[in-house]
Amino acid sequence: MNLEDIKGLGKTRIEKLRAVGIVRPLDLLLHFPYKYVELDARADIDKLKTGDELTVAGTVINEPVVKFLRKGLRLTQATLQTQYGEIEAAWFNQKYIKAALPKGKFVCLHGKIKKFRNKITLSAPVIVRQNGKNTVALYRNIPGIPQSVFSEAVDMLLSCADVHGYIPESVRANHGLPPLGKAFCEVHRPTNIISAHNAARALSLEKLSYSLCMFSAVKAMASRSEKFEYSRDFGDLNNIISSLPFELTRSQTAALKDIIASLKSETPMNRLLQGDVGCGKTVIALLAMYFAYLNGYQSVLMAPTEILAVQHYKSAIKFLECAGAKAVLLSGSLNKTEREQALFNIENKVADIVIGTHALLSDDVRFAKPALIITDEQQRFGVNQRGKLESKAPNADILVMTATPIPRTLALTLYGELEQSCITALPAGRPEIITSAVPEKKFEGMFDYVLERARLGEGTYMVCPRIDSDEEEGLVSAAELYARLKAKYACVGIGLLHGKLKDSEKNEIMGDFSRGKIKVLVATTVIEVGIDVPSAANIIIFNSERYGLSQLHQLRGRVGRGDKKSYCFLPVKGTVPERLEFFRNCNNGFELSEYDFEKRGAGDFIGTRQHGDAEELPVKIDAALISEAKAISEEVLRDADAAAGIKAAAKSGAEQYVRTITMN
Repeated sequence: MNLEDIKGLGKTRIEKLRAVGIVRPLDLLLHFPYKYVELDARADIDKLKTGDELTVAGTVINEPVVKFLRKGLRLTQATLQTQYGEIEAAWFNQKYIKAALPKGKFVCLHGKIKKFRNKITLSAPVIVRQNGKNTVALYRNIPGIPQSVFSEAVDMLLSCADVHGYIPESVRANHGLPPLGKAFCEVHRPTNIISAHNAARALSLEKLSYSLCMFSAVKAMASRSEKFEYSRDFGDLNNIISSLPFELTRSQTAALKDIIASLKSETPMNRLLQGDVGCGKTVIALLAMYFAYLNGYQSVLMAPTEILAVQHYKSAIKFLECAGAKAVLLSGSLNKTEREQALFNIENKVADIVIGTHALLSDDVRFAKPALIITDEQQRFGVNQRGKLESKAPNADILVMTATPIPRTLALTLYGELEQSCITALPAGRPEIITSAVPEKKFEGMFDYVLERARLGEGTYMVCPRIDSDEEEGLVSAAELYARLKAKYACVGIGLLHGKLKDSEKNEIMGDFSRGKIKVLVATTVIEVGIDVPSAANIIIFNSERYGLSQLHQLRGRVGRGDKKSYCFLPVKGTVPERLEFFRNCNNGFELSEYDFEKRGAGDFIGTRQHGDAEELPVKIDAALISEAKAISEEVLRDADAAAGIKAAAKSGAEQYVRTITMN
């Protein structure tokens, strides 16, 4: 079965699904509900306030009215007779609503309310498809795909698909896990709230245990009988360290000594280097690569984005080429001639330092004598992606890095077999970053402040959760904010950066921002990792309540990299949530990670989100769940047949915990 075989999914809708990573029927099942509603639950309507969510059932009592407010903005309104009396519903730019809600139709809606005097309006509600059940799953919006269409597609798939995983039946029985297909059915079409969360827990265990099995399988496949020998010593780095325009911190030096000691040991290095935002991990990675060069070896660094890879490459040119080490960049935006030259330099060891993106995983990339493999922001790569890179360099020493500090309990469970180094101190002289929650009445003043600072040469990031507007009211879209700012502040250089742009376009925009041609950069979270622009002194993070604290901390770390006092603004409508108050008063990434792990679970720390996995499971991934997943993975690997299946999956690059899906 293909997506084309599912009723209601025509060419246009399939293109919209593919835009968010849903390219196979299985991906539909992996797009999990974000919440559940019970249709017979009755709310105390008098206690609800604007912004609260409400589910209503009723009859459409008028033909929907369409109003054209201005170019590109159309409002559709309908009125329902419900259990709470008459309630009006309103949608912006949703063409299908008028035809979907004819007069006299009985329908269920769910959305946020607006209250004005005695009138209640549902803002951009979703049409809830009941499926004959009282408990209904809701999905986050996919632009251009009505909730009802998506639900119907999932229904069709659930009715005809058999799904199987890698966990043997005996292990399932030991841990009370249901069959994988049944768990998917209960997550998407639950009998009740309790069954939904039990199924979500089972799928979380399935997902985590598979990932842990893959870590073990990839490590076993990469087991090496030989070891690169390093004859040089730490002291041989003294000249290049002393040439740096800054002094290494004590914890940077300690981490570098750990790495050099591992490289010189008799067993291959397998080390995790973690540190807070801006602590200086990159320079330690580059010095380790230079140490490999001094010993006659090639080294490779893979970054998750081209922007970050280019930045690392420029640092390598700046710090290492003057000392003799030649660097090369391999990324998707190189033209044919540039790529061929880069591949030649890599294969023939013209390049000592190789830096790139996922492009390094291509089959035509052949290294000369790679002794050190480094993966930056490792949680952004699937375990098989890291494994594929490592398989291109037999016997190489491995260093993985993350700027998202991992809670201790989680690190011991997921990375217990890795040696670990932490950089805990920030370089001296870093300016203070002041974090402020900005109430709605001061939004315009906030804009005026940063645009005035722009006239004085300071750069500002404005981070939005969406590229374009969609049905989910209240989310700031980058495209709309950019258009509004360009119209109001034409004299200030304003740029727009998001993931749909070509890599070459992203690099050009970031270059203009770094050089000061662009003063205000409206962006999505594509700027989250590694971007280093010293002139950027302000960042505004819209809809900050949607992010984990570690992600917010990563975003905040984009400023405060020069010599100017810096500010992080969090626009907030209504009361500031407790977790944002904690974030506002805490600048320590390790403390934030522990707090977020305790409050929200492990979702921000586990690099296991796979292709098509558009939403996290609606269950908290905590220490107890991770511990049980660890136990399951150990039992799976003790089963000969299951272990063979995992090994085969690792070799084939299978990223998903679903082993087979067949259609009846």
